[in-house]
Amino acid sequence: MNLEEYIHQCRQMTGNETTDPLTPDSLIGLFQCFRPDGKSIEAIFPTMEEKEDLTDRLDQLFQVAGNDRRPDGGRDAYFVIRQPPPLAPSEAERLGRSWLDGIRSLIEHCDREDLLKVINPDIQIRILEGIPPKHRKIESEQSRRYRSIGKWGVLTKAISCRVEATALHEAYYFIACDPMLRDYLMWPFYRDTTKLRDPLAGYFQLWRHGVKFRIFEESQIDLYLPRQL
Repeated sequence: MNLEEYIHQCRQMTGNETTDPLTPDSLIGLFQCFRPDGKSIEAIFPTMEEKEDLTDRLDQLFQVAGNDRRPDGGRDAYFVIRQPPPLAPSEAERLGRSWLDGIRSLIEHCDREDLLKVINPDIQIRILEGIPPKHRKIESEQSRRYRSIGKWGVLTKAISCRVEATALHEAYYFIACDPMLRDYLMWPFYRDTTKLRDPLAGYFQLWRHGVKFRIFEESQIDLYLPRQL
């Protein structure tokens, strides 16, 4: 099955009969069509050997963020964690370290010495609570480490994988506009090529607990836990 045939098949599953071009952009919003419980989501991966793993990851997503209803009666366009389970600071630090180790493993696989020097093992992790400040938008004011982590998506996009992954790339991204969440959910497509088991498992656990990361200092990453009421 080629790229256009697979995109057409996915659009048919959601009843989308538009005549828009058959491009990955035309599948943006695909996963939102399976809310709130992700029922029948496995139909997206009919004959893939990665089907079970891909479906299991999406099941995890729907369990924690499948309900799109807001408290005010509106609806979320993206998948949002509304009631994150509590997370101990010590566990958040452990998961943060696992996440950073995973980033390093992919950087090593891609032989990017320039990034490896920035994402080094001596990064400090600080655990905070509450609403995090926004990352700086002006690139010259951003830390090198923040910019380096932002290049993660460039690394995964260069990994050779099957046509279905190319077709679903944008749909996965627009689940939450989060490239690391996207790549955790898509990792079964990358596993055979990289031989890396699950470098973003720690990140997903932080995400499902509502933890946000911020990087303002070269030597430190801040993890913000939701304030416990």
